[in-house]
Amino acid sequence: MKRCGTTRFIWACSMWALGSVGCGSPEDALDPGEGVAWETSRAALTVYEQAALDTAQSAASCKPLGNFYWEIGNASGPLHGLSKGSGVTATTVMPIASASKWLYVGAYVQSKGYANLTPDEKKRLNFTSGYIDENSTLCDAAGTTVSACYGAAYKDVSYRPLQNGRYFYNGGHMQKLALDDIGARRGTGLASVMDWLNPLLGTTFPESDSDVAVAGGFSGSAAQYRVFLLKLLNNQYALSSKLTVDSVPAWPGGANVSFTPWTAGEAYYGLGHWIEGENVNGTWTVTGHSSAGAFGFYPWVNAARTRYMVLARNRQIGNEEGEKSRACAQTVRKAYETGVAQP
Repeated sequence: MKRCGTTRFIWACSMWALGSVGCGSPEDALDPGEGVAWETSRAALTVYEQAALDTAQSAASCKPLGNFYWEIGNASGPLHGLSKGSGVTATTVMPIASASKWLYVGAYVQSKGYANLTPDEKKRLNFTSGYIDENSTLCDAAGTTVSACYGAAYKDVSYRPLQNGRYFYNGGHMQKLALDDIGARRGTGLASVMDWLNPLLGTTFPESDSDVAVAGGFSGSAAQYRVFLLKLLNNQYALSSKLTVDSVPAWPGGANVSFTPWTAGEAYYGLGHWIEGENVNGTWTVTGHSSAGAFGFYPWVNAARTRYMVLARNRQIGNEEGEKSRACAQTVRKAYETGVAQP
């Protein structure tokens, strides 16, 4: 189904004034257009794009979210994007919180090779290692190293033997791994965490002092995260074909689940990311993979690794903002794929 014809490229694929992007190089930073009337904008949208825009503006799951940017694409790059409200575009950099986890694991597996991961490393990546943060303070003081992040003033990660082998959603698992692997690296400057991560992933995420908190301290934009998602789709990472391996139950009441923030039915946790699914004819079936952040940044790829999606927003006051973004993003995706605006 063709969504972006060449004869209407300017209107349907590059005009930010109508909340639409697409069809360019995956790493393009698309600039705002100017002087486009709303009536002309609507006429330029396909029925699928219009349904997505109407849903983003009016659906019950999207209305409370404030301003955000939403984008969907395939392995070749963006198909369509839209901005709800003003101030958030594909290139807006923001804290991505737990969306950092997927990036850190992607880089870690890339650096080691999946075949070389030990059972203990896998347990730290799927949150069953028993290493738990005692507090949630981000390590954001200038010059702090990954190792210093373990001091009593910061993460204070400890080993809880009774939690070994049980799923406990917590950044301590990854922080312990980072301590062993990149302990001397800092948030900014020479030998930073991003100096290690970006070359491994082929990305351009910016540095920040909080990067030493590898499970939740990174910042980025939808366009920067897009590069990571596209490489996942195109089998360019060691993690690409391993999105369902080493997964464990991660929903409330699941086997050996001690703590989980997940609230949307059955789900599993793989190597640094959620495995989403739904019941089809009585059988739970994988539908996608995601790594929602506490402030509302939500990246996703479908189970077949033929589509990606990202919803970018930053709301640091509120609860379950990642789940709210997931619900909205999936509703907009349904509208885009069916051409029918969702309530």
